[in-house]
Amino acid sequence: MFCQNCGTADQAVDSYCKRCGEWLPDPKQVGRRRGGMRARTPEERNRKMRVLEALSALFSLGTFLIIMGVVTGQLEKPVLVVAADFCIVILVFQIVNFLIGRSLQTRLKRGRAEEFRTKNLIKPEEDVPQLNPADYSSFVPPASVTENTTELLESVPSAQDKRQGAK
Repeated sequence: MFCQNCGTADQAVDSYCKRCGEWLPDPKQVGRRRGGMRARTPEERNRKMRVLEALSALFSLGTFLIIMGVVTGQLEKPVLVVAADFCIVILVFQIVNFLIGRSLQTRLKRGRAEEFRTKNLIKPEEDVPQLNPADYSSFVPPASVTENTTELLESVPSAQDKRQGAK
């Protein structure tokens, strides 16, 4: 994949550009978004989850205050319906949060498995077909490198031989 911003090649989908830091959404998923929405970055998704978590905490606090008001006699029992509604909202949020966490976990496992496969391109030895041992019987054994080399060389007169020959 290429970065739309700087054009750097070999980029991973649903990650940041190695060069400029631009978010690179999955082009296959962009058309599937509801309402033609653009792909959200992890920061945007994280910010949305934090808002939902804060609302869940407020609903929990409201539920606690309503129950304590009924127990102490400051509120009447019909108000418990509001507390039950708050509990349902909290339950829905927790289910959504669980499903998002589960999908992130499976994506992480899938990414790690792909990374492992690319790092270990060579299959284990039991899967790789082995070659038969080489048969060298039809080859003539090569002569040794040092064999007969002194006979092949002509004698080169040394400097001492030259001086003696000049006398």
